[in-house]
Formats: sequence, structure tokens, C-alpha cells
Amino acid sequence: MEPARRVARTISSLFALLLVIATVYAAGALLSPIPPLTPVEREFDTTALDEGAASIVLPETGATAVALPEGEPITGGAADPLPIAGIAKLVLALIAIEEAELEPGRTGPVITIDEDDLQRQRGLQASGIRVVPVALAESWTVRDLLIATVIGSGNNTAELLAEAVFGSTDAYVERASAWLTENGMPDTVIVDATGLNRATVAPVRDLGVLAQLTAADPVLVDLLRERPLTAGGARFDDNAAVAPSLGALGATNSYTDAAGVCVVMLVPVGEVLVGAVMIGQPGYDAANAALQTLVPSIQAGVRPLAVVEVGDVVGELTSDWGRTVDLLAVEPATVLAFDASDVETRLVLDERRTVLRGQSVGRLEIETPGGTQSVRVETTGAIAEPGIAWRFADPLTVLDRWLD
Repeated sequence: MEPARRVARTISSLFALLLVIATVYAAGALLSPIPPLTPVEREFDTTALDEGAASIVLPETGATAVALPEGEPITGGAADPLPIAGIAKLVLALIAIEEAELEPGRTGPVITIDEDDLQRQRGLQASGIRVVPVALAESWTVRDLLIATVIGSGNNTAELLAEAVFGSTDAYVERASAWLTENGMPDTVIVDATGLNRATVAPVRDLGVLAQLTAADPVLVDLLRERPLTAGGARFDDNAAVAPSLGALGATNSYTDAAGVCVVMLVPVGEVLVGAVMIGQPGYDAANAALQTLVPSIQAGVRPLAVVEVGDVVGELTSDWGRTVDLLAVEPATVLAFDASDVETRLVLDERRTVLRGQSVGRLEIETPGGTQSVRVETTGAIAEPGIAWRFADPLTVLDRWLD
């Protein structure tokens, strides 16, 4: 009988052990943490951006840049620094506006024209160089000088503007060197206020950045839209006009023997001002012919791309227990860029283990050179907690959920 009792006790002990193990396993399975839902992002087609950029017709001669408000300009032609003629006056204008802290409607400090200023004017006139006439004892504000320098393309007023704001042309040149580096134009060299010196040079890529800065400056944009033809006591022609019949806002339009024809313009496309630069054109006829193709191609090729419309599926949430729900955008998003690779998207979601239908779970972020847009996303369905069958998976899976 004794061996039989030992066998019975052993069986009883094993059964109790198995019961304990089963109880622990059941408790562990039922109480094990639920893994978070996994987001899966949809791929977005942005190739239309590349197609739009490719449709812009750049001139075959000289060098050209076209620039959106943000991002790297597209360029064509010579990449090395070239003389820039009157574009130097636009550099001066931007730096002077910043230094004098000009704002729309403000005139800035006042200077009085003296005999030295008249001597400068006579010397330039004698050399056949364009001036905006000033008279002895006239009062000119910084805004007056800015208008005469940009719209009138006055070389004498450019030097007066540099002296009025910086004290001297040399002081301006020193400030310009630092400003160009600070503003992403490290290969541009400014040695004078007018661009008459052939040593004032820039690569066309830097001038694309200059066009972006021009389009972003409210003082200059107002000036280019208004295009006043008087300043101080002078009247002058619009010497900065570029393709006005095509709707472009000319910022500079100048020529020197060393630089050829050089222009900077802003092309309105919807609410956006697209900057365009041409340098090294062999003459005005060639420049004007190029503009007749370039400007319409910009107007046709630059189009905001609707990356996301309301109701678009932008991704999904999946669970380890086999449930999936789509994520819908509840806001639209459009982007403007020349390069599809400049557009990056990512889902930024709260960590969740269950969701309800129509629940806001996070956002889709769309990053471009112009900044980041955020689009709120909601679920199209619900994912509830898993059932008993999933919870009582194999022991290794249960253990893995606890370890996670």
C-alpha cells in the first residue's frame, strides 16, 4: 500500500503544481500589458513639384536663378561669380533698410545736399553714367534716396544713401561683407555702392537668395508695387522696370560693359512673389526676348501642390491582434517647392492601445524649406481591447508582452 500512496501523493502534487502554473499563466495572460497600436504612414506623391520646376525655361545665355520664398533657388548658366552691375544697388537697399530700421511709412533721417554732392553728380554725368538730379541745399530723407536709387537707378543717390546710413562708402562696404555672409551669400563681393566697379561680383545662386530677401522685405515690396517717380526735389523715369506687360515687378534693370544686362524681378504667382534674376545677357534685345519666355514659364510652372485634402487617408493604425483602422486628414495642406525631396512627411501620434471611431489621435507634419505644416488626423473606426483568444497566446508571447 505504501508505494501506491506515494504514487498518489506524487500525482496529487503534480496536479497541484500544474494548477498553480495554469492559474499563474491565466492571470499573466489576462493581466499582461496590451502593446501600443502601430502607425503606418502613407507615401505621398510630390513629383508634380519636380515637373513644375522642369517646365521653367531658363535663358541659354548668361546666368539665371529662380527662387521661391524659401529653399534653394534653381539656377542655369555660369555658376562662377560674375559682375552684377546695378544689382549692387539692391544689396545696398536691403542693408540700408535694415541699418536705418526703416518700416513702411517711415522716412528715416534727413540729409542736406552740399557742394561735394553736386561735384559727384557732375563727375558721373560727364562720364555718361545715370544720375538722379539733386540740387544744392535740398533735403533728402533716407526713403527718398532709397526710391531714387532703386526705381530711378541713380548712381549718385546710391553713394549718397551709403553715406547717409553708414557714414561713408567704405563703412558700407565693410558692413556689406558681413551682411552677405550672415544672409547666405558668402561668395558675393561688394566693393562699391553702385555696381559700376567690375570687381563687385556674385554667383547667380547668391542672387537668387537676394531675390528671396527682396520679396520678403515689406519696405521694398511696397516700393516696387507703388513705383514712385519722384523723390526729394527730383523727377525720374522708372529705370528698374522689367517685363511690366507680363506682370513682373522689376527691382533692377541695368547694364555695364563688364556685366552685360542684369535684372532682378519679382513675379506674382497667386499670393507668392517668385524671385527671378538674369545676369550676363549680351544686350537688351536678348534680355527682353528671354523674359518673354521666362516669365510665363514661371507663372505656369510654379503651382502650390495639394499634398493633403480633407478626407484623405494619410495612414493607418494596426494592432497586434489583427485590427486596422485608417487615419483621415481633417485639414488640407499645400506646399510650394522646386524639389520633391525637400518635402518630408511624418505621422506624429499619441501612443494608444485602443481608439474610438472619429477620435483625434495626432497629426501629420509636412516639412518644407518654408516651415512645417501640421494636419490633424482622426480614425475611421475603432480598435477595442483584444479578446480572450488573443490573450491566451503561447507562453512565449505572453512573456514577451510582460518584458516589453
